[in-house]
Amino acid sequence: MNEKVLRVLEFDKIRERVVALCATPYGSELALQLAPLSTFEEVNHALDLAEEGEFFYRISGSIDLPVTHDLRPAVHVAQLGGVLSPRDLAGLAITSKKSRQLARQLVNLAENHEQLTILPGYDEALHVPREFDEEVENCLDENAEILDRASATLREIRSEIRSVQSRVKRTLEEMLRSPSVMRYLQESIVTLRGDRYCLAVRADSQGQIRGVVHDVSASGATVFIEPERVVQLSNKLRQLESEEKKEIEKILIRLSGMAAIYAEQFQALFAALAVVDLTLAKARHAHAIRGTKPLIAKDSVVKIRAGRHPLIDKDRVVPLDIRLGGEFHQLVITGPNTGGKTVALKTLGLFVLMALTGLYLPAVEGTEIGFFHSVHADIGDEQSIEQSLSTFSSHMVNIIRILKEADDKSLLLFDELGAGTDPTEGAALAMAILDDLRVRRIPTVATTHYSELKAYAFTTPGTMNASVEFDVETLAPTYRLLMGVPGRSNAFAIAGRLGLDARLIEAASAKIESHDARVEDLISQLQLNVSVTQKEANELARERALAEQLRDELHRRKLQDEAEEVARKRKAMEDMRASVRKVERELETLLSELREAKAHGKKLKDHELTEIRKRVEGLLPASDLKRSAHRRERVPLHAGDEARVLSLGGQTATLLDRIGKDEWSVAIGSMKMKVTEAELELVRKAHKVPKPVAMIKRTSTDIKPEIDLRGVTVDEALREVDQYLDRAVMSGYPQVTLIHGKGTGALRRGIMEYLRNHPHVKAARAGVEGEGGNGVTVVELK
Repeated sequence: MNEKVLRVLEFDKIRERVVALCATPYGSELALQLAPLSTFEEVNHALDLAEEGEFFYRISGSIDLPVTHDLRPAVHVAQLGGVLSPRDLAGLAITSKKSRQLARQLVNLAENHEQLTILPGYDEALHVPREFDEEVENCLDENAEILDRASATLREIRSEIRSVQSRVKRTLEEMLRSPSVMRYLQESIVTLRGDRYCLAVRADSQGQIRGVVHDVSASGATVFIEPERVVQLSNKLRQLESEEKKEIEKILIRLSGMAAIYAEQFQALFAALAVVDLTLAKARHAHAIRGTKPLIAKDSVVKIRAGRHPLIDKDRVVPLDIRLGGEFHQLVITGPNTGGKTVALKTLGLFVLMALTGLYLPAVEGTEIGFFHSVHADIGDEQSIEQSLSTFSSHMVNIIRILKEADDKSLLLFDELGAGTDPTEGAALAMAILDDLRVRRIPTVATTHYSELKAYAFTTPGTMNASVEFDVETLAPTYRLLMGVPGRSNAFAIAGRLGLDARLIEAASAKIESHDARVEDLISQLQLNVSVTQKEANELARERALAEQLRDELHRRKLQDEAEEVARKRKAMEDMRASVRKVERELETLLSELREAKAHGKKLKDHELTEIRKRVEGLLPASDLKRSAHRRERVPLHAGDEARVLSLGGQTATLLDRIGKDEWSVAIGSMKMKVTEAELELVRKAHKVPKPVAMIKRTSTDIKPEIDLRGVTVDEALREVDQYLDRAVMSGYPQVTLIHGKGTGALRRGIMEYLRNHPHVKAARAGVEGEGGNGVTVVELK
């Protein structure tokens, strides 16, 4: 694309804005190269990338990019075996660390947002092994100063330097406090001359202080002497400082070597960082201009909806609707001076350049830009003093070049086509040029003052009139563009409003040919009709926008309500889980106490069981228990039924005997206790075994519907299970529970494997909630 066209249409100013929004020198350099892209696919890829950048910027807000000087020369120096400065090494470490964080941020967002597909692809390029920045951070502080811990040798040298400095300071302080020295001093201070510690001695007492003279004051009254007592210490200090420099050099050589190892990865990182930085700069620019993503068409069309010139103050700019292509590929814009014709022309050209560069446009969604191979513009005063060319001649030279270079994939923009010469000849020349371009089907937009061109656009197929609106009442342009309506000069109306005698205006009107007057009247009526239609369209657009706003608000509220409901449910679930965990902990404590009592042969009394039950009831609000009992459907209970004991956190119990009207004796494992019927919730009715032909007599009344196998080995448990199942079958139990606990799961797996082929077992399953979960196995007997 011709650089002159970019400048004429002020694309260079847009480019400068994007450059200023870049955070890194790599992104800034890439932004300086912004220009319309050469293929349709490249343009769409650039816009897709800009869309992802806008989404990333909107979701993430502030994005922390590594802000450093340009480090590419430093990496090149490292590749050549040079030694990098601490500042360069610190910059590389910061860039490596922050780029890795940026990559992680992109990947994390991509996992949750399928809109991101291109940017996460730079993840690998943004990674330099963390060993580099970790080593640099171990050696340098935040001010790029070498730390003592950078090497053991450096630590020792600096420790000795501090020791010698302390001795020098202590020696000098002793001398300053000594009466035999103080009387010869000009001031009681220690001063540095060069890199030597000196005392300020009066010139007349110079011989009283033994040492080396390093300086004399301007007046000659003071001599700066390094005392003999500290000369040797100072020499030692200089020697240590020299060793320190050498050790620092070794450290920098080592770190520079690491930078050289990762040089290619750093170069790839800089390239990826440039793309990401530029993409985010485009997003910031889109946010600043309230831009939208344009549609790119393969045909040579332009459909701008409420487009605002991005360089005009957003509070003053007037949105423009401009169309080109389809039923017409030439547009002739007429209207008074300073009415906005040139702004409309530049807006159209700038929008095309921005869209083909991959930038968002300050327009309403649905704006469509065709893929033009080139844009040519003849705008502004082209007078050339150097070449002795008049304004007309300069324009003609430019137009001739454009006519030679243009094809049907070009966009041509002419400001005041044919101006600068005799109006009749200029209009004829303009029409001839437009005719040639129309035959060649080259998309063209031209502004003009010539009335002949209004008629030409009205009568010529493929050509459309447009005009900038002028408010006669205020004598000011509205800057609105009216498609399909030619412009009026409004000279008589303006003159009248300014106070010109009506008689003179009538005389001037009489001199206009009758057909010209009728044309002006028709244009006036057409402008009025278009204005009314436009107002109605604007009103409809406002109502539609309001309806869409209300719809969006309802949708937003619906999503918000759904999110709040999900949050409420999540919190309720978390609260419930916390309560369950609390109950489980307390029950585990109680069961431990019960097992301990059983192990010691202690039998709990009723009041002790009552006390335990109260402790359990205290874990849940009484109101919850009552509400739960009230909500449950009352089902008749019978001995042998299985029921949950709500006051014990839903533990499953077997009903033994009814005690009174509303109380039951129940068994929970080996523990028996009394509970009220309100605390029980039926789980399973007692299994009624059909009466067999032969009567089976239970061999023992000590067999329980469950057996506790916790604390034994798998082999021991299997022997107990085998004996227990024999007795359970003989006792007539249809179902029993084997309590083995959760633990590592080895005991549960061993029991389940054993039960698969046991002759007494019809089915076996893990316990459900309320039965003990995975801590028990429920066995259905044959």
